Amino acid sequence: MPATKQVIRVALLLMSAAAFLSVTAWAQDDSSDQSAGAPPAASTPAEINAENPPLSGLDAPSAEPAYGGRSYLMPGIQLTESINSNANGNTGSNTHVAEVSRGLGSLDLQKIWKSNQLGLDYIAGGVFYAGPHSPGQKRSYQVHTFAANDRILWRTGQLAIRDSFDYLPEGTFGSSSFGGVGGLGSALGGVGAGTGLGGGLTGGTPSGLVGSPGSFGSIGLQPRIDNSSVLDVVQQLSPRSSFTIAGGYDFTNFLNKAQSTVSLVDSQQFNGQLGFNRLLNKKDQIGFLYAFQDFHFPTSGSGTVTAQIVHVIYGHRVTGRLNFTAGGGPQFVIIHSPLFGESKRISGNGSIALHYIFSPRTNAQILYQRFVSPGSGFYAGSNTDATRLSVSHLFGRHWKAIADGGYSHNSSLQKNLLTTGLNSSSYAYWYAGGSLRRQIGQHFGAFASYQFNRFGSGGCPTGTGSTALCAKTFQQHVGSIGIDWHPRPIRLD
Repeated sequence: MPATKQVIRVALLLMSAAAFLSVTAWAQDDSSDQSAGAPPAASTPAEINAENPPLSGLDAPSAEPAYGGRSYLMPGIQLTESINSNANGNTGSNTHVAEVSRGLGSLDLQKIWKSNQLGLDYIAGGVFYAGPHSPGQKRSYQVHTFAANDRILWRTGQLAIRDSFDYLPEGTFGSSSFGGVGGLGSALGGVGAGTGLGGGLTGGTPSGLVGSPGSFGSIGLQPRIDNSSVLDVVQQLSPRSSFTIAGGYDFTNFLNKAQSTVSLVDSQQFNGQLGFNRLLNKKDQIGFLYAFQDFHFPTSGSGTVTAQIVHVIYGHRVTGRLNFTAGGGPQFVIIHSPLFGESKRISGNGSIALHYIFSPRTNAQILYQRFVSPGSGFYAGSNTDATRLSVSHLFGRHWKAIADGGYSHNSSLQKNLLTTGLNSSSYAYWYAGGSLRRQIGQHFGAFASYQFNRFGSGGCPTGTGSTALCAKTFQQHVGSIGIDWHPRPIRLD
C-alpha cells in the first residue's frame, strides 16, 4: 500500500501542475476578444520551420497540433488477454505459463489558444496475472503513464514545459507492461502530448540527451516509478539560424526490491544542453550541440558519473516522404567510484534516425543511439547502444499490420560494486514482434499480437555484488488478443 499511496501523491501533483498550466493559459486567453465562434488555431511561429525544426531541439519534424490545430478531448478503452511463457522472470528452463489480463483506459487532451498549446496524455489501468508466481510477487499491478507538454509561443520562438511520468510493472524498452509494442501501437496511445513510456527509443519523451533515456531491458515483474521534467527554449535568430537551450531532471525508483533477482540501482539524472542550427536549404540542415549529463545513484557505495558531449548533427528532410538525421562526436566521462577513486574516459556518442514513407499506406523507421545511460537498474551507469526498427502497413480500409524489433547492449561503467547492481561487465536485451488490427465499425477494433523478449548477461569477473544472473539468459513469449474503443474526438472549441 505505501507504493500505491506514493503513486497517488505523484499523480495528484502532476494533475495539479497540469491544472495550473491550463489556468495560466485560460488567463492569457481571457484578455483576448470573447466574441462568438471558435478561437483561431495556434501554430508554430511563422519564423520557425515546423517541417524542419532545429536539430538540437526536442521537437520532431512537423510539430503541428493534431486534428488541424483544434482543441479536443479523446477517451479510449482497451481490453487484452495474453499468454506469457515466463511472466515471473525465471532463467533457464524453470518457467511457467501464465494468463495475463489487462484493462486500460486512455485520455488525450489538446487545448489550443492563440499563443499557447497544451497537450495531456494519460493511460491508466490494471494488469492481472493468473497461474504460478514467485514468492513476493503480487498477482495484480497498476499501470500509469502520463505526459504533459505546454508550449508558449511568440513570433520568433517558443518555450516548452514537458513532463513524463510512468508507474509500470516492467521495463519500457519493448513495452512489456502493455503486452508488447505491437498491441500498444495497434490500439492504444496518445496523439496529443505523446505518452510517457520512458522516452528513449520507445517514444514519448523526446529522445536525445535531455529527457528520460528509458529502461533498456528488464526481467520479470519489477515495479518502478520514473519521472522526467524538461524545460526547453527555441529562439530564431534569422530565417535560417536558431539556437536552443534545454535542461531536465529525471529519476527512477524501483519498488518492492525484495522480489527482484538483482538488487536494482535507483538513479537520478541532471541534464543540460545548448545548440545552434543553420538551414542550408529547404531540405538540409546542420546543427552543433554541447550537452552535460550528471548521474547520481542514491544507494550507498554506488558512486557518480558525469559526461560532457559535443555533437555535429546533419539533417535531410523531404516533406511527407523522408526524414533523416545523423549526429555524433566525442564524449568525456568522469567516474567517481568509492572503491577506485576518480577515472576519466573518452568515447563516442551519437544517433541516427531514418523515417521513410514508402506510400500513403506503408512507412518504416530505423533508430540508433549510443550514449551514457543510468544503467536500467542493473548498473550504476552504462554505455548503451540501442537500435529499433519498425514497419507499418495498411491493407485496404480496415486492416493494419505492425512489425517492430529492438536491440540494446549495455556495458557497465562501474564494475565490482559490492552491494548493488549486476556484477557482469555487460548485458544485452532484444525483442521482436508485431500485430494485426481490424477496424470494426466506426469506433471499435480488434487485434492480435506476438512478441519475443530475451535478456542475456555476460559472465561476472568476481564473486562480489549480485551474481544470480551471471552468464544466464531470460526469455519470454507473449501472445495477445484484444479489443479497443475510440470515439470521435470531442471538440472543445
